[in-house]
Amino acid sequence: MDTVKLKPDLHERLAQDAVQEARTVDDLVNEAVEHYLLERQRAKIERETAAFEALYPQLREQFLGEWVAFHNQKLVDHDTDRSALYQRVRKAYGKISVLIRQVTEQYNDEIWIRTPSTGKVEP
Repeated sequence: MDTVKLKPDLHERLAQDAVQEARTVDDLVNEAVEHYLLERQRAKIERETAAFEALYPQLREQFLGEWVAFHNQKLVDHDTDRSALYQRVRKAYGKISVLIRQVTEQYNDEIWIRTPSTGKVEP
């Protein structure tokens, strides 16, 4: 396990907050890192969505009704079976956020994000 060394001033501020909240510095750091990673995940999905939107006309011509996967703003895989696509994406990219969307006749901008910490799906 890696050890993270905080700057002394950050540790002092966190220690003060931890006392006020009757929590540990570790609890506060873990909460902050979870929040940071979730925000990075959301930003990545926004970039992937922009790539999906930009390519939507071509995707509709080639993959109508199929599920597509975007990673690093590129189409990386597609399949008619969402579950099969999801399994391949997880095998290839692990827990990295990858956009998986169905190509429909009409563009739908609703996105669901599966959160790694809870496993829940949120709109």
